[in-house]
Formats: sequence, structure tokens, C-alpha cells
Amino acid sequence: MFLTIRKHDCYTMFETKLLRVLHLFITVGEFLRHCFNSLSTIRLSYQWKNVEQKADARDLKKVPTHLGLILCEEQISLPDIANAVVWSIALGVSYFSIYDINGYVKRRRKEFGEALENAQKTSVDEERRRYSIVIHSDAESRPHENGCNSANQINVQLLSKADGHQSLVETTQLLCRQVASKQRHLEDITPTTVDEIINEISHFPDPELVLRFGEGECLFGFLPWQIRLTEILFAGSHHKLGYKALTDLYHKYGETKQRFGR
Repeated sequence: MFLTIRKHDCYTMFETKLLRVLHLFITVGEFLRHCFNSLSTIRLSYQWKNVEQKADARDLKKVPTHLGLILCEEQISLPDIANAVVWSIALGVSYFSIYDINGYVKRRRKEFGEALENAQKTSVDEERRRYSIVIHSDAESRPHENGCNSANQINVQLLSKADGHQSLVETTQLLCRQVASKQRHLEDITPTTVDEIINEISHFPDPELVLRFGEGECLFGFLPWQIRLTEILFAGSHHKLGYKALTDLYHKYGETKQRFGR
């Protein structure tokens, strides 16, 4: 009787341990399956976003090479601006000018760079992240036409009031000094001459499209010379700006007919 009871206890203990081991395997299996499904979902999400962005880029009638963003709101959201930049890159934009009159973004250049990195990670996969974003916050750091500007380089300049009207004032002062020192004749000063000097300073093409965020219709001194032929759209608030809202603005830009004074 005693031996029968001990043998029964042994069987019970063995069965209990076996059930625990099976339960552990099942738990680990469920955990791994959940992780795999999560990764698959993320990958599919990236793939869907990339397919959607490629389709949107094909549907757009025209895409600006240089996009200007004017921030005229009291509170500026660096993540929302970063999303707008990364989405625009996916649609084909290569140059950006981000302007706020007080230089908020310029003073937070490092934070904005981190926001751009985060936006890249959440918006596009590694395959489509084969470009480098270079942030310029002064004339000396802007791209030069010496072969160093890669085709895969995206250039973003951060601007404030000092880079708007002030740059035109400095160009005018330079021309006056050149005339006074007889380096240049007065009759040689033409719009083309001003264009050349300003381009030598910035090395950015003129923006084809400017999106102005905030109430009112004032540009607060944003690049007054460079936007003579620029299409300007008033876009409401940049806070919580969605991908669809941004592409709608590009479609609106695509529908405009620029007659260049004709």
C-alpha cells in the first residue's frame, strides 16, 4: 500500500512538472508569435506608406524643388514641421527654407535635427532613407556649387528676420560700395545682378512654393527678393498637420497656372 501511494505521488509530481514545462513552451510560443505579428504589422505599415507616397508623387502634376515654410504662430511644433519636411522629401522636394521671424527653429537646430530623425524612422523605411538631411542656419554653412553637394543630399535652411529683408539690405549696401569704389558701374546694376549676388550668398534656388502657417496674410519679411515668382498658399495651422492635408496643398499647387506677369 505504501509503495503504491509513493508511486502515485511520483506520477503526480511528474505530471505537474510536465504540465508546467508545456505551459512555459506555450507561453514562450505565444510571446514569439505576438512579436512576429507586431514586426510584420510594422513592416506592412512601412510598405503601405511607401506605396502610398510613391503613388501620390506620381499623381502630383508638379512638385517644387524648393519649398518654403513660414511659421506665423506663437507656438511652434518641431515634430509637426519635421513630419512635413520628411513627407515632402518622399514626394520629391530637395530644398527647404523654414522661416519664423524670431528664429525659434534656428535656435533649436539640434532639437529640430532629432525631430527629423524621428520623423524619418516613423514615416519611411530604411530602403527609402538613403539620403542625408543637412541643416544650414547661416550663409557660411549653406551648400556651395563646388561638387560637394551630393544628389542624395537634402538641404534645409533655417531662417529668421535677419535673413529676410536684412539680406536684401546687405546686398544693396554691397552694390553701393562697389559703385563708390568704381568696381561696378551704376548702369550695370540690374535685377540679374542682384540675383547673382543673392545666389552667391545662399546657393539655394528660388522657392517655387511657400506654405504660410498661421492667421492673416502677412509674410513677415520672408525672402522678399526670392519670392517674386513664388506660389504662396495659406495653410492654416501646422499643428497636427496630417499627410493628406499636406498632399492636398501640393495638389492645389499643381492646379495653379503661373503666368509670370503675362
